[in-house]
Amino acid sequence: MINDNCASNPDVATDQDLVSSFLSKNRAFLGPDPEIQRNHHVAPRTDREEQVLARGTDSNLLAEIRSGLRAALDETFNIAQMTVASPAAQCADMSTGYFTASGDLSLASTKGVAGFTVSLHYPIRFIRKYFENDPTVGVRPGDAFLLNDAHYGGIHSPDQHLFMPIFHDGELVSWCVCAMHEGEIGARVPGGMGPTIESPWDEGLRGSPMKVVEEYALKTDLVTFLQNSCREPQTMLADLKARLAACCRLERRAKEYIAKYGADGVIGFLRSNVEYMQEEGRRRIAELPDGTVRTQFFIDDTMREPALIKIVYDFTIKGDKVMVDLTGSSPELFNRPINSLLSTQVLGVAISLAHQVWPDMPCAQAIIDCFEFVTQPGTIPDCTDQVPVALCVQPMFKIMTATEIAFSKFYFGSPKQYGKIKAGWFNQPAAIIYGGINQHNDSCGNMCGDLNGMAGGAKSDGDGEHSIAPCFGANVDIGESEEAEEKLPFIYAISKRIWPGNCGFGKYRGGAAYEYGLMRFGEQPFGFQTFTAGSYFPSTQGLFGGYACPTYGTARVRGKNLFTVMKEEPKLFEASMAKIMNDQAIEGAEYSSHSMAVAFELYPEGELFMTSQGGGGGYGDVLDREPELVIKDVEEGIINHQTAQSLYGVMYDESTLAVDVLATESQRDAIRKGRIRQGKTWTEFVADHVNPEPPEGVPFFGSWNGSKELYCGPFGKALPGNLPPIMLPDPKDTEIAALKAKIAALQSAG
Repeated sequence: MINDNCASNPDVATDQDLVSSFLSKNRAFLGPDPEIQRNHHVAPRTDREEQVLARGTDSNLLAEIRSGLRAALDETFNIAQMTVASPAAQCADMSTGYFTASGDLSLASTKGVAGFTVSLHYPIRFIRKYFENDPTVGVRPGDAFLLNDAHYGGIHSPDQHLFMPIFHDGELVSWCVCAMHEGEIGARVPGGMGPTIESPWDEGLRGSPMKVVEEYALKTDLVTFLQNSCREPQTMLADLKARLAACCRLERRAKEYIAKYGADGVIGFLRSNVEYMQEEGRRRIAELPDGTVRTQFFIDDTMREPALIKIVYDFTIKGDKVMVDLTGSSPELFNRPINSLLSTQVLGVAISLAHQVWPDMPCAQAIIDCFEFVTQPGTIPDCTDQVPVALCVQPMFKIMTATEIAFSKFYFGSPKQYGKIKAGWFNQPAAIIYGGINQHNDSCGNMCGDLNGMAGGAKSDGDGEHSIAPCFGANVDIGESEEAEEKLPFIYAISKRIWPGNCGFGKYRGGAAYEYGLMRFGEQPFGFQTFTAGSYFPSTQGLFGGYACPTYGTARVRGKNLFTVMKEEPKLFEASMAKIMNDQAIEGAEYSSHSMAVAFELYPEGELFMTSQGGGGGYGDVLDREPELVIKDVEEGIINHQTAQSLYGVMYDESTLAVDVLATESQRDAIRKGRIRQGKTWTEFVADHVNPEPPEGVPFFGSWNGSKELYCGPFGKALPGNLPPIMLPDPKDTEIAALKAKIAALQSAG
């Protein structure tokens, strides 16, 4: 009896058994595993994979399996996109994928945001290490795990991923996933992202890998917990069901191919496809000359106040390896949400390589197996677990543009290129986040699909595309304004309207971007916010003399019900942010302009919130642009007469648009001579523009002139290992203190 009960009753176990059992089963906290999270490299072959591949592979068979599994991923993607409830996922902000048993991504859908699947080797490795042999969890057929915490391998908390193991005869063969942007996770502000998030505990649901499905059924207790943790319980349930159905379909398709080609065939394909991408990435890097491209970017807003937050990205190629050096970047901010994990930076490089540099290659971590990253832990691009990361996309998008520009320079003059040499794609999540009660009396909080309308950078042989797709996903949608209006209490008073000058100028111009404005409709509590940098310092650079994109802001009209105004005097309203803000035609309304980071507020009916998408960077000297192309841009409303004549130097009759060739040559010659007159020697330039320290009063974060110490804004400077915790004051407290000081000064003067 004693032996029979020993396994279940600890009271009758030996002391040693009890201690061993306690130590193995009782951890204070099963937190993120740095060994897993800091390793983006492909896992080594398993013994099983070694046995399969040692027998040789049939390339025709592998191609047939690849074609079939990719079709399964794309058809499942299409079905999931039509059944999900999240607005972002309905706009294709999602992905499906197959992985090896070890968790390496082998194949992803050709549609949507493949970046969602690239980072999931981290949580799969975590599950296999900690849960697979844990009797309270386990990994069994019919299980599925949900993840949204970036510290365990997601991108950021609003992205939720459901992944399922695929077994054959008791053997774990693969994993499949359906991943998407969910949007609402019960954070401090609606939509899971926002400027006022100041700690990890403000970020809402932080789901480490958790088993929410057993025997192909959602666990009611956990689903209830998830629904109770967000503002959109119906959306949460609908999307969990859609993801589960997608994973079940992917599992079924995989088992069909296992039945047709054998487990060895599928295992061999999954592994060989990973190794092909791994080897091809190295081969392509080895084709390029050794060298270094140095880039640096600035995030110009902490999302609560203006600042210059430096991020350094130096790319060095040596042989078939790439070193990405991020040292000198800004220290992490303890109470601002723009910090980024190293895994997020790694992901940004993978996305940019797949979408911009090697568009013929799948998006997978294997293509960056030849990359190594040098960082200083505790900085913006490699933060600790103690700081919020809800807006980690800010620095992630920076490294995507840095990769794009660096490899455009590496490939310039290269005899073999896989994508266009081009300037930077627009790289900011310029979306309006909303939240409150909708017209159907449901709680809601999410973001508009306008995020996905980023403009493309100018190419070496042509202009960039207008507002076509985000830098993180080549095949996504911006959604229909009318569909959003049916579900949410606002109208698009300005709907995706391209306005002059909203692009990077150059010999070839970047794609133009659109403005849009949401006007509240209804009396229930409902509000807006934005969370984007690039209002003071251009976020996307030009290339080889091309202009950067413009800077952007938001604008509001408050204090008046514009629906009433438009009914009474319709001529007072025109769907143009510039016209509305310049004319300020509505008496009694409050007109205000702001940065692109605006905290969440409730808006009464008829108030208007306006913002803009951003343009792509320009390529080459504006004076080399063909006059006919300049005139075409004027005709299409991409630029105005002043830009065409003073910047591009093209002279023409404004009524007929007929170019005066001689006057154009003369104007361009005058502009070139003016440039020469403005020129300075290097010594003069350094004397005028290079300072030993950041200007006084500028909140600068990062290295200055290559200093080993990092500047910490108002907190001084320190070596990376001695950085102080940077806790910035609440802007409202700063404003109150300033007002109190004014009152005190007035009182003393009186």
